[in-house]
Order: sequence, then structure tokens, then C-alpha cells
Amino acid sequence: MEIPKITPKQLEILILLYRYRFLNRQHIQMFLKHKDPKRINAWLKDLTQKDVTGRNYSHRIKENNKPAVYYLATKSIRILKGRNGINAKLLSRIYREKTRSERLIGHCTLLADVCFGLKTQAASYKQILHFFTKTDLSTHYYLPYSRPDAYIALEDNKGAIKRYFLEVIDEGTPRFMLRNKVSAYLEYYQGGNWQKNTGHPFPSVLIICPNAN
Repeated sequence: MEIPKITPKQLEILILLYRYRFLNRQHIQMFLKHKDPKRINAWLKDLTQKDVTGRNYSHRIKENNKPAVYYLATKSIRILKGRNGINAKLLSRIYREKTRSERLIGHCTLLADVCFGLKTQAASYKQILHFFTKTDLSTHYYLPYSRPDAYIALEDNKGAIKRYFLEVIDEGTPRFMLRNKVSAYLEYYQGGNWQKNTGHPFPSVLIICPNAN
């Protein structure tokens, strides 16, 4: 099977979707720091027509004002496999991305929103935000099996770094699951695996609980 031809910028889009899983056009444009939405739309349309990316969009009233959400489709696997920074074990999930729940999709797009919000706040304090997603952390085997939604390193202008684990709690999550997550962090902290493997103090844990109201 022939590998679809794509541009370097389109490859950047695929890597973003690999890292965040589900993103809309505005997210992609902001990550690429590109000024022309028409160009972004053209790249995405071409990728979708080649079955390299998938696209979720509802034509229903009250839903058709939401931006389309993009994700990796099957032909992206041949493009991404073997590239630096790509965990080949995670590529198999691409076969099921088109059937993922609205809850997971919303979780992923919210994480991108959080990333941009934190970057804006960091810039206002002349800090640099390093943001690593759950996918980025997939090869860090000293982390818990259920890895955090993100790991953040906040660097000031003197090079000092503050570290954080970020968890986004979906609305409606049962309380017992919250208790289990907190207990897992306490156990991980007490086990000392992070400290032993990184030589850094244990990160602070940021928990975001979004509410539609």
C-alpha cells in the first residue's frame, strides 16, 4: 500500500493529533502559530480526503455551531511508524479512534484548552511552559500505569523549574474514582519512584474540575 504524500506542516498536524488525540482547527492553528485559517482548513481537508485523518462534525441544530474535531485515521499509521518520538505500541489505538466516546473527545479538547491557558499565563510572567501529554509520557515506565493527563515544567527567567502533574476530572466522575486517584498519587509519592528515577522533588498535583455552569 502506497504511503500518502503529505507536506511537512501536515506531518506536524499528525504529530499533534498523535499527542493530543482529538483537536479542532483552532487548536491546530494555535499550536502551529499559523495566521491563515484557510491554509489550515486546506491541509486538514486534504488529510481527511486521503483517510490520514478523521473528522467529527454534527449538522444537527445547536450542534452545528461547534467546530469539527480531527483525529488520526488508519493511513496515518504508515506515515508515523518508526518516526522519532512515536511509541509504536500506541499506534494500534488509531483503529478505534473514530468510535471514541464524546466524553473522551471532550476530555482531550479540554486538555488542549488548558494547555493554551497555562501558556498564556506563563508568558504573562515571562515564564516558559513545557507541556507533556499522557501520550508523551507513555515510555516513562517509572510513572504509574494510569499516567497523569499531563506533566508540566514551568521555567522562570533564571532557569528555576517548578514541576506539576495535571489531572482533568470529567464532570460526573464518581467520588470513589476521585478518592482512588488521590490514593494512587499518595502511594506513588510514598514509594519514591519519581524521586529515584529523576532526582527531582515530587511534582505538585494540579486537579482541574470543569463545570459547564
